[in-house]
Amino acid sequence: MTRFEYENFISMKNIDISKLNLVIGEKKVIPYVTGCFQEDGVWKIYMVGERQDFDIVQVGTEEEIFNVMRSITESRIKRSNN
Repeated sequence: MTRFEYENFISMKNIDISKLNLVIGEKKVIPYVTGCFQEDGVWKIYMVGERQDFDIVQVGTEEEIFNVMRSITESRIKRSNN
Protein backbone atom coordinates (compact mmCIF):
# COMPACT_ATOMS: atom_id res chain seq x y z
CA MET A 1 0.00 0.00 0.00
CA THR A 2 1.32 3.46 -0.86
CA ARG A 3 0.84 6.64 1.16
CA PHE A 4 -1.82 7.73 -1.33
CA GLU A 5 -3.69 4.43 -0.90
CA TYR A 6 -3.41 4.69 2.89
CA GLU A 7 -4.76 8.24 2.87
CA ASN A 8 -7.65 7.10 0.66
CA PHE A 9 -8.31 4.23 3.08
CA ILE A 10 -8.55 6.55 6.11
CA SER A 11 -10.63 9.05 4.14
CA MET A 12 -13.12 6.45 2.85
CA LYS A 13 -13.52 4.91 6.31
CA ASN A 14 -13.84 8.37 7.91
CA ILE A 15 -10.98 7.66 10.33
CA ASP A 16 -9.60 10.49 12.46
CA ILE A 17 -5.99 9.36 12.87
CA SER A 18 -5.28 12.10 15.42
CA LYS A 19 -7.74 10.41 17.81
CA LEU A 20 -5.76 7.19 17.32
CA ASN A 21 -2.46 9.00 18.11
CA LEU A 22 -1.13 8.42 14.60
CA VAL A 23 0.98 10.84 12.56
CA ILE A 24 1.76 10.49 8.86
CA GLY A 25 4.65 12.14 7.06
CA GLU A 26 6.29 14.01 9.93
CA LYS A 27 8.14 13.56 13.21
CA LYS A 28 6.30 14.60 16.36
CA VAL A 29 7.66 14.01 19.84
CA ILE A 30 4.34 13.75 21.66
CA PRO A 31 3.85 10.98 24.26
CA TYR A 32 2.13 7.82 22.97
CA VAL A 33 2.25 8.82 19.29
CA THR A 34 3.06 6.36 16.53
CA GLY A 35 3.95 7.74 13.14
CA CYS A 36 5.92 7.44 9.97
CA PHE A 37 8.06 9.74 7.88
CA GLN A 38 10.42 9.63 4.94
CA GLU A 39 14.10 10.43 5.35
CA ASP A 40 16.62 10.19 2.52
CA GLY A 41 14.19 8.11 0.43
CA VAL A 42 13.64 5.58 3.25
CA TRP A 43 10.38 5.33 5.21
CA LYS A 44 10.51 4.87 8.97
CA ILE A 45 7.91 4.04 11.62
CA TYR A 46 8.48 5.50 15.06
CA MET A 47 6.90 5.36 18.49
CA VAL A 48 7.11 7.92 21.25
CA GLY A 49 6.90 6.73 24.83
CA GLU A 50 5.57 8.29 27.99
CA ARG A 51 8.77 10.25 28.58
CA GLN A 52 9.02 11.43 24.98
CA ASP A 53 11.61 8.79 24.06
CA PHE A 54 11.64 8.63 20.25
CA ASP A 55 12.31 5.15 18.85
CA ILE A 56 12.47 4.04 15.21
CA VAL A 57 10.75 0.65 15.21
CA GLN A 58 10.78 -0.21 11.51
CA VAL A 59 12.54 0.93 8.35
CA GLY A 60 11.45 -0.02 4.85
CA THR A 61 9.90 0.90 1.54
CA GLU A 62 6.78 3.02 1.25
CA GLU A 63 4.75 -0.15 0.56
CA GLU A 64 6.09 -2.00 3.61
CA ILE A 65 5.63 0.92 5.97
CA PHE A 66 2.09 1.77 4.92
CA ASN A 67 1.01 -1.87 5.09
CA VAL A 68 2.17 -1.84 8.71
CA MET A 69 0.53 1.54 9.35
CA ARG A 70 -2.76 0.16 8.03
CA SER A 71 -2.48 -2.79 10.42
CA ILE A 72 -1.72 -0.44 13.32
CA THR A 73 -4.68 1.76 12.35
CA GLU A 74 -7.08 -1.19 12.18
CA SER A 75 -5.80 -2.53 15.49
CA ARG A 76 -6.30 0.82 17.24
CA ILE A 77 -9.81 1.14 15.81
CA LYS A 78 -10.72 -2.31 17.19
CA ARG A 79 -9.18 -1.45 20.56
CA SER A 80 -11.04 1.87 20.79
CA ASN A 81 -14.36 0.18 19.95
CA ASN A 82 -14.03 -2.31 22.81
